[in-house]
Amino acid sequence: MRQLLCFLGGLLWAQGYYLLRERQFFVGGAGEQIPTVAIVDEGGQVFIGGYVLPTKESLPDGWIGAINSAGEVIWQLTPGGMGPDRIEDLYVQDSVVYFCGASGSALSHPEELPVERRADFWVGAVEKHTGRLLWQKRWGSPYIDMALSICTTPYRTLLVAGVSWEEPAVGMQAVIQVIQAQTGEVLQMRRWGKAPSLLRRIRPLPGTSYYACIGEESYKPFVAGVDYLGQVYWRTVFQFHRFPSQLFALLPTNAGQIVVGGRYGDRWGVSMLDMQGRVVWEKVWDHSPLKGKVLGLAMGVDRTIYGVGVQYGYELSVAEQRGGEDVWLAALSPEGRLLWERGFGGPQDEYGMAFLSVGGKEWLLMATKENRFGDLPTGKDAWGVKLWAVPCDSLPLRGRTDAISGKEKAGQPIRFWIEGAGGFPIEKVVWDLGNGTFIEEQEITHVYGEPGFYVVQPIVSLRYGCKEVYLPPIALRITRP
Repeated sequence: MRQLLCFLGGLLWAQGYYLLRERQFFVGGAGEQIPTVAIVDEGGQVFIGGYVLPTKESLPDGWIGAINSAGEVIWQLTPGGMGPDRIEDLYVQDSVVYFCGASGSALSHPEELPVERRADFWVGAVEKHTGRLLWQKRWGSPYIDMALSICTTPYRTLLVAGVSWEEPAVGMQAVIQVIQAQTGEVLQMRRWGKAPSLLRRIRPLPGTSYYACIGEESYKPFVAGVDYLGQVYWRTVFQFHRFPSQLFALLPTNAGQIVVGGRYGDRWGVSMLDMQGRVVWEKVWDHSPLKGKVLGLAMGVDRTIYGVGVQYGYELSVAEQRGGEDVWLAALSPEGRLLWERGFGGPQDEYGMAFLSVGGKEWLLMATKENRFGDLPTGKDAWGVKLWAVPCDSLPLRGRTDAISGKEKAGQPIRFWIEGAGGFPIEKVVWDLGNGTFIEEQEITHVYGEPGFYVVQPIVSLRYGCKEVYLPPIALRITRP
């Protein structure tokens, strides 16, 4: 816990900013609220989707909620039915939040089918300001059908991606469905990909009329480009990563790129592709002693790529965390170079799922975490950390000296140190003492042997970014002894 609090006391993010912790909060109540997706609209309002378990023995019930950038709950809704229901994805368009997932509450399943295998396509719409349910629709075969991702088109339709087992002889197969945005009426359905296959996420490509989607086919990850009818225009299969490899995160950028992430083998992996599906670069953590997967991606104004997800392994440095899952964060340069990475957590399993820009220099890390606060029984809830981005050239760090007047006699020891370092994890300090001498220590003592005018330049590198930041120099006049 102390490791987590030290980390949250000030979080450095990317090469141009340090993200300072403002506050943390939990979203949930009695039972467990398990988030599977979090998104933000243009006004900074955050929407969370997933499922709720009132008790350990309960069937999951779909759950969706809205919070503001401060973490205050605006509304919550559980639109599920009597069977197991789970929300997998959200998408905001104008004043409507669309959701999709899997529902076991429909009547298309034989009674003898086990409850855990009852799953139909489930799509709905909610008024984003009030949480009022506008409509919801369930449909499917007697076998497993799941809607895993949703987005809008310019033609008053929705694209719904997922998986269907409608034809038992074929097996689980990826599907894209076109449905009417006002009613949920299914207009068209396409099955494609060799079984077993699925589509996990679909999002519009900015500046185009096409959409990017990710999934797996025959246990190999792929990225595809489709049109508003679900027609496939190109597909890139990742052939060189061993099982189990999966893609979980999809980020089309305004710069005409497609960034994807997930698990390549059993390690974190991030790839960047162009709009034609050609791989530009790929980053895989092959040499890490830990395992993990990327669950969410974001991009900052400086084009730094942020990855959030989970890490696990018995090589974790804190004994109480070994063998469990922890939140994992990483920052990559636009060219795919690792800038830093960080894992943190406690003895309970937890994972990061989204990193959201909620306006200006404010960011929100969303994760699932054991909620031990309050009088309610402990359980997993949505956990948010509000962060404020401080530019590296505005860090509240200063070099200081005990030569208060700026004068000192030659031959006298002078002490130098960094002020304001509390909460900022300093990795290295280099002192350029103005006489050709460089010393690497956070606090030093130096003796100038010759009189003269010297400019002392402290150069600070923080642990999670902001490398080689030049702090304001210190002017010294050394007089004769």
